[in-house]
This record gives sequence, structure tokens and C-alpha cells, in this order.
Amino acid sequence: MPLDAAVALTDERDQHGRQHIFPAAMLIIGSFDSSAACLAPAWRVPLRAARKLAGHHDEQWSAEMISRDPTADDHAVAAAKRRIDLLNRIRVDLVAEIDTWVDGAIGDTEAGPLHTETIGSVVDRLAIAWVRRHRLTGGDRQRCNGGQAALASRQFRELARAYDDLVLDVAQGRRRVPRWRALKSYGDRP
Repeated sequence: MPLDAAVALTDERDQHGRQHIFPAAMLIIGSFDSSAACLAPAWRVPLRAARKLAGHHDEQWSAEMISRDPTADDHAVAAAKRRIDLLNRIRVDLVAEIDTWVDGAIGDTEAGPLHTETIGSVVDRLAIAWVRRHRLTGGDRQRCNGGQAALASRQFRELARAYDDLVLDVAQGRRRVPRWRALKSYGDRP
């Protein structure tokens, strides 16, 4: 089933009035290109951070193109590399913002086996996959009939499904996520 045909979880509550802990992948993805994507107050933090992550990854894609351009002068490459470092610093902060929100949403739990990465890291990878798919297809999902564009689209759909599986497992206590933060420094914080 294509990702676009999946049933989107767009309400904070299920049919029995119980609070959903996490937004579904379709809401995360919708936030990537829309500032109006979040109507659910409980999810404003992760959806706002997800939107910013997608914007940063798109900007980083452009900076990386400059840094790899064999005709670019040294000053342009240096400026692009500095921009990439700044974007990475902001990205790390946005992932930590999502993970801090997750910690508050789920509380302390030792239920289930430990997943290998945080939910913020998965959202970050989903934003990267979305930008990659968008860049390789030119924003036209119908242009995914072969090559890198098709691979990027498949990887994006698989990651979106994996995110939904992970948040469902975490919400139901079948899996837990690590409580760690990135230690890599990208320079002084402003």
C-alpha cells in the first residue's frame, strides 16, 4: 500500500477518547512543508521541530552541492562548510527538543527491549529521506519510476512505516527508546 493511501492519525485521541502519545508519520511528513500542519496542541513541539528539521536538511543539501562543486572557489566552499556546521548544530538541538518532549510524554519506563535510536533521531532521518525524495523527484512523486528517485521513495516509505511501528510499540510498552543526547559539538552555541 502506498504511503499516501495509509490512514493518517490526525487526531490526538482515538475512537475511545484515549490520548495518542505520538503523532503519526503522516502528520510528521505533513509538517515538513506546512506551518499549519499541527492542529493538535499536544504535538506542537515535535511537529514544529520536524518542520524545522526538513527546512534545515533542504538548506544543507544546497550547501553540500556548493561544497562539492569542483568549479566553486575556495571561499564559497569554506562558507558552505561553515553553513553546514551551523545547520548541524541546529539539527542536533532540534533532535534534542523532540527527545526531551518524548521523555516528558512517556515518563520513566523500563518496559520492552531498548530500541537503537531516539525518536528524535528517527524523525531527523525521516526529514532527510523526505528532502532526498523531494530533490530527486523534483517534488513530483510520479517521477519515481526508476533509479535513485525510486530508491529514495521506497526508503522514505519504509522509514515512515518503521516510525509508525516504533511509536506504537513505545506507546504500548513493547519497546523503549534510549534517553541520551548527542555529545558531538558543532561549535559554541549562540
